[in-house]
Amino acid sequence: MRKLLLLPFLFLSFQLTAQPNLLPSIGIGALPSDNDSVCYIPWYLGSYYTSGLQAGDTAFDFTLYNLNGDSLNLETALSNGRPVLLIAASYTCPVYRGMVPVINDVVNTYAGLLDVYIIYTIEAHPDIDTSVYFGYVHTGTPNILEGILYRQPTTYGERKVVVDDMLDSMTTLAPVFIDGPCNNWWSTYGPAPNNSYLIDTNGIIISKHGWFDRYPNNIYCDLDSLLGTNSGNCTGIGNSNYTFQLTSADTMYDVAGTTISVDAELTNTGTQDILIYARRIENDMPVGWASSMCIDVCYSTTTDSVVFLLPAGITQPVHVYFYTSSVTSDTGHVKMGFKNLSDPTNKNTIHTFGITTMPTSINQIITPNTYFSIAPNPVTTELKIYLSTPSNFDLQIFNALGEKIIQANNKSEIDVSNLKSGIYFVKINNVVMKFVKQ
Repeated sequence: MRKLLLLPFLFLSFQLTAQPNLLPSIGIGALPSDNDSVCYIPWYLGSYYTSGLQAGDTAFDFTLYNLNGDSLNLETALSNGRPVLLIAASYTCPVYRGMVPVINDVVNTYAGLLDVYIIYTIEAHPDIDTSVYFGYVHTGTPNILEGILYRQPTTYGERKVVVDDMLDSMTTLAPVFIDGPCNNWWSTYGPAPNNSYLIDTNGIIISKHGWFDRYPNNIYCDLDSLLGTNSGNCTGIGNSNYTFQLTSADTMYDVAGTTISVDAELTNTGTQDILIYARRIENDMPVGWASSMCIDVCYSTTTDSVVFLLPAGITQPVHVYFYTSSVTSDTGHVKMGFKNLSDPTNKNTIHTFGITTMPTSINQIITPNTYFSIAPNPVTTELKIYLSTPSNFDLQIFNALGEKIIQANNKSEIDVSNLKSGIYFVKINNVVMKFVKQ
């Protein structure tokens, strides 16, 4: 059950006979070719709440296309006499993936009263490539563990491939339309990985969420106010407790220049939603390093404190990321604190460390290397070893704590099906490579 208290919005009632009066189209026009190159994407490191349009603004018209080449024109959609909810999407954004059940519920709850459309934009957390929202390579632990590893598309056709994979992997009740090669929608209505706009039939933006349905915004409150409905999902904050536990070691290792993640989770053990205050109390970074925290959403490297909603019975993953320098090995330290705003005695702190030298039992990682390779990576059941020069070899597998968990000399196929999901290291004759167990 959703429980969230907001001040009432003074929304204008929409009229079924109203005709939209939109600003000029942002472009795109004809269906793009699959070979059309994606235009340069500038970094955006600012607020998703101040980017794009705002509540009270008149929306810009646009025409976008889905995988089948069918078009969505905003003016035409609004002329049907129903408000329109636009939600930005990126498959590599774990926050968007987590919101798909909410989107599906909104589609069902307000069927016949509202039209919901998903607008697919750029990749928020591409693999290998720098994230335009962070300025660092930030693939993210959830993407690595789930094998959602896509580079930033360079053509419209490549973007369609990612959308196709996304739709194959999850049930999405709202239709998905794809931003054009020059990211016209993203530039005008964003930049943001998962913002949203509720637009009335006159073409006026009634509400804008920098993050879709994230506290203090509540899409059910917005819709109930606009449509005169009562979903039962626009109520208040309660009083429950949370528990905290690490899901990785508090000290994680990797080679210089990589992104290191320390992982934990918060669980609301009660029956009421609560607000959690999270703060980066200490942030001791070597020169050239930075850190960030991902909780309900991924925050910028400059964000030190946030308040987020932890729904009843929900377990919320927490990631502290260290963006390391490739110049030298070093150590970063982040002290995090969490406090239940409904019960200030329900709180905890944690010290996390990112170190760019390996535990002594693993030696130094060498990657990439020509000595051996492994596949698949991520792996679910069987890890295959490929040596560049066949020979006898000593093989060991270590967990993220540096503890040896498998010894399998001269074996080229290793059963890892019983390992927990996470990051591991395979060592052959003092050469080490990292892999992910899904």
